[in-house]
Amino acid sequence: MLMRTIRLDDQQIRTGWHRYNTALTCFLVFLCYLLLGSYAPQIHADEIRPGEKVTIVTPGVAARLCPLPACGPDQHITRIPQGTVLEIENTEDFVIGTFKVKWFEVVYEENRGWISIYDTDMVKK
Repeated sequence: MLMRTIRLDDQQIRTGWHRYNTALTCFLVFLCYLLLGSYAPQIHADEIRPGEKVTIVTPGVAARLCPLPACGPDQHITRIPQGTVLEIENTEDFVIGTFKVKWFEVVYEENRGWISIYDTDMVKK
């Protein structure tokens, strides 16, 4: 009988600790989001118009040309090397919660697609 009481208390302690740990983790993630949000690159995306040129600044060939704005990691058409200059055909804002990302429609090697502003020189650092 004593063992059951200890086991229940131990289980209750673990459940309480798990809830505390989860709440603490959520709070710390939120705090980091607030602190690091002020250091995020500033975008002057509202000033960007079709016909302007952008340069890919993402190192190597990590910049993705997507069929639609905000495609997944394995859904891109091709990769674009750093230093490539492209002309903006169109722009679109893609919103996820409170996070807004500007995407540019471009043509690269006869492929029409979308690139993120974060892959270009249009982000102020």
